[in-house]
Amino acid sequence: MGNCNTRLLFLGTNGNTRSMHHSAAPADEHDHRGRPRLMRSTSSEESTFIVFENKTGSPVKLYWLNYEGQKTAYRSIQPGRTHRQQTFLTHPWTFESMEGDPENVVVEHRRVVFPEQEGDRKAVLKEATSLKWSTANHLESFPKKFVESTQAFLLAYNRLRKGYIAAGFMGEDGAPDLGILPSEIILRVIELAAPDIPYILPPAEPSTSE
Repeated sequence: MGNCNTRLLFLGTNGNTRSMHHSAAPADEHDHRGRPRLMRSTSSEESTFIVFENKTGSPVKLYWLNYEGQKTAYRSIQPGRTHRQQTFLTHPWTFESMEGDPENVVVEHRRVVFPEQEGDRKAVLKEATSLKWSTANHLESFPKKFVESTQAFLLAYNRLRKGYIAAGFMGEDGAPDLGILPSEIILRVIELAAPDIPYILPPAEPSTSE
């Protein structure tokens, strides 16, 4: 035991701990929201519909993203209710909870939805689920402050672990310390300490006719 590679949390893709400062930059506090740089409507040629179904526990407000990418308020949908919204093929829509965190509403893990080219688009509004922490998504998906505190914690653990092994599996002063724990337990501690980050994907591309 104790061989699980905690260095993965410091690395990009080259496996060298010296390059930890050049690996993928940690996400800031807004990246996990899946906000696009500019999402806006373009043409208004092909009329279609989106059928919104509210499966959250709160009323949800619909917003059309206009030709400048600004939100234009439309219908509010109560929990358990459905609304069929007329729109156009290239028009994006977003939505906000009217209670609690307004951005904690998604359709298929996304904060923006487009109509479909063939028939009505079914858009089920749900509360965002939490992103499960792993060594693979640690650097890219979690806040910078958490990444930095985790690195400090692991540096301390690695120092104590080396001393624990060098001392014949005993703490530096003869008493047990953090170094006695196998790295599998350390990774589990980090997983439990990870902040609650909504699992939200970037917007998909709109459907276009040939």
